[in-house]
Amino acid sequence: MADTHVRDSYWQTDLIWHYFHDVQSKAAPRDSRYQYMDPLGELSNRHRVYELLVDESAHTYPPGSSNSSNRNASKIPWNQTNAGFVKAVGGTMDADGNPSVLWCGSLIKIVFMRYMGWSGGEPKQRSIKERNFDAVKWTIEKLKNKIPVRAFLGGHHYVGIVGHHSNDGSPPAGAIGPRDDPTTEFLCLDPWAYGIDGLDEATYAGTKTAFLGVIRQRGTSWTYGKGAHIVSAVEA
Repeated sequence: MADTHVRDSYWQTDLIWHYFHDVQSKAAPRDSRYQYMDPLGELSNRHRVYELLVDESAHTYPPGSSNSSNRNASKIPWNQTNAGFVKAVGGTMDADGNPSVLWCGSLIKIVFMRYMGWSGGEPKQRSIKERNFDAVKWTIEKLKNKIPVRAFLGGHHYVGIVGHHSNDGSPPAGAIGPRDDPTTEFLCLDPWAYGIDGLDEATYAGTKTAFLGVIRQRGTSWTYGKGAHIVSAVEA
């Protein structure tokens, strides 16, 4: 059967498309924490991950943000609430189907190592507001070189930056008026289904998904999701 997937043209860089669609090699060996989530090694097939994300709504957009049985069955590899993953790490679920321990930062690292070439070492964290550090330029340069970036949301959550779209502030051709401030949107893997507040979703390649989100940057302000959670640092 012919592959009919089409790249989402909005994103100027897109490591989801690159690593889960274009790259044909098998993913790195399965981490032991996937032993119950993926016992047959299905997720070693990069293209299969892409299919789960864009073709299969039960996995990418499980019905009802509070419907834990659907959410916890999703095999999106960065889903920290997958029941098999929680079992493998020795965790438990509360009455709402949330894991007792949050693995978002570690799970982003595991996914980046398995699929996107990260090393096993802990990356250096750099503050968004570090003096003489252009975090936007640095992050975009990493993405252009096919290197994903982990973003820290100040104490309670990590997301993985895997794409960007920049607006340089230029008005449309023929428009009268000043330029807008340059802004950037960063496409993110979100290991918390529907985001921190249970309200977020994104549309990617024409498909709604609960496991992707967007960081919006204007000046030194980087915010994530409808709750406008502050991004404090980036890591690669």
